[in-house]
Amino acid sequence: MGIYLALDIGKRKTGIAKSDSMGIIVRPLKTILSENLLEEIQSLDLEFGIEMLVIGEPTNIAGGNDDAMKMVQAKIQLIDRNFPKLEMALIDERFTSKEAETVIKQKGISVNKDNKELIDQYAAAIILETYWKMTNGGDYLSE
Repeated sequence: MGIYLALDIGKRKTGIAKSDSMGIIVRPLKTILSENLLEEIQSLDLEFGIEMLVIGEPTNIAGGNDDAMKMVQAKIQLIDRNFPKLEMALIDERFTSKEAETVIKQKGISVNKDNKELIDQYAAAIILETYWKMTNGGDYLSE
């Protein structure tokens, strides 16, 4: 079994989280520049073998599309063209950044400009955990 990889795609940066190979534990992995997303997916697929890509879908509070959603949809199309065999799932990512900041603070880590990228990574982990809860009923977010 390969890993599940989650993406919190932003205009400038993308947070990435991954599962272990058994599909039990979710870990924040890294934050990259969004312009390097395709190269990073390819690298992680070679390193770990990606079974599923779970992508946060930025729906606005009213449930409609906005500029962020259009940008993510364009990235999804780009991923699909470059990795046509990679299975993808979309998860509503509303409030994941706020939830991520709360989780980080609960771990005793102060969020500041030097480690703000942790929010992107933890938001990606929450996206993957949400997917697993919706499909398996699990609760896997780990340090």
